[in-house]
Amino acid sequence: MKRITIFALAMILVPAMVSVARDNGSSRDDRVGIVAETDKQLAVHVNGKAETQQPVIIDMNRPSSGAYNRNFPGQQQNNTALKQANSVPYYGRLKWTPNSRSRQWLLNLAWTQKQKNGLNEPGNKNAINAKPAAIVSHHHPYEPDYVRQKLKKLGVVSEPGYITNREDVIHTDKAHSIIVYPKTGFDNRPLHAAAVSSRNFNDKAVRAQMSMVNNSPWQDTIRGLNRTEIQANRYYWHNDKNFNYCHYIDNFGYHWYGWYAGNQYFWTRNYNNRWWLYDGDYDRWCFWNDGFWWWQDPYHIGDLYCYNNANYIPVNSAEDNVAVTVPDSGNTLAFTSPDRSRMVKVIADTQDAFMYDTLNPPVFNPVYLASGVKDVKFSDTGNGRPLEIILTLNDNSFDMFDGSGNPYNPGQTENDQAGGNSR
Repeated sequence: MKRITIFALAMILVPAMVSVARDNGSSRDDRVGIVAETDKQLAVHVNGKAETQQPVIIDMNRPSSGAYNRNFPGQQQNNTALKQANSVPYYGRLKWTPNSRSRQWLLNLAWTQKQKNGLNEPGNKNAINAKPAAIVSHHHPYEPDYVRQKLKKLGVVSEPGYITNREDVIHTDKAHSIIVYPKTGFDNRPLHAAAVSSRNFNDKAVRAQMSMVNNSPWQDTIRGLNRTEIQANRYYWHNDKNFNYCHYIDNFGYHWYGWYAGNQYFWTRNYNNRWWLYDGDYDRWCFWNDGFWWWQDPYHIGDLYCYNNANYIPVNSAEDNVAVTVPDSGNTLAFTSPDRSRMVKVIADTQDAFMYDTLNPPVFNPVYLASGVKDVKFSDTGNGRPLEIILTLNDNSFDMFDGSGNPYNPGQTENDQAGGNSR
């Protein structure tokens, strides 16, 4: 419902849009300061009381694994997957903000701290070495605690934090998210089991299977098989006490495991020591954590959801204290608004879009808008109307923002709050 509403608004606004010229030059712009000190705790004052903010930093310097511009395990620099073969998956620890604070407040805080430390002055070594960051814009601004209460009713005991290295997030299109399942098992005996539907991944059989293979002994077994069974397009069959399972490596370097028990089966990927399951109905890869499947939106990397068969329930509280790095890339496309007040830069390698204020010094730090962006348009402000920004994503959906980088949230109905499937 939400996506349809956004599309309708986009169709109304597009005729009035002014498509801007693209600047394929350097990503560095003298008018824009992009350094924000967010790696350390910032002592701030709210209502006269000192508080400490520790944002979760999501590394945006590499694309997600298997993104539309491709980044499969065999293509990754320094063979990251092999480097992490014996490591434990890392999830960013999510610090919920008890009181709702505006994103602009956090941006102003980062800018104030930067000015205080002199990070914007020429010759300052910290300005060169500090890690650029921007504050994530969430697309589901629910009231604090709303989502968590809903998840508790499902039996969720603990929520995972964000996966903070985006390279660890699987995001492959449909053509690269399926394999040809085997027709025969041990001794070439025909298989008669039925595949579990994408709308039934919360079934007891699936959850019981994942619980059995997510412990330390099983993870050691899987890591051993990943190292020794390395021939692509071959089905490696194994037998356990209560089920049979099959190991398969596709042409892109992903390790697949099929689980066969009784008259049902389903297939997962084992990637960087996480279990992943593909929801073909919504073209999403979900990871297993503490009894549930979770989806981290690759288009809006700060948005996390809990899979619940036909629904995806947003985990995000309003105004989570989350930051993302701004990739230091010279390969960008720059889009400037007609009034020259805003610039949106799209990183060519990752298709991440960041909005900049063009004043010198800028009023706010860069704002992360979305990933998988293939086009940017601005509204015409000559008629006195406020600036509006439309991003076209790889899947041909639209994201809309105002001049401050705040996402439009039309159609925020009870259906949305019930965990609808729109992004």
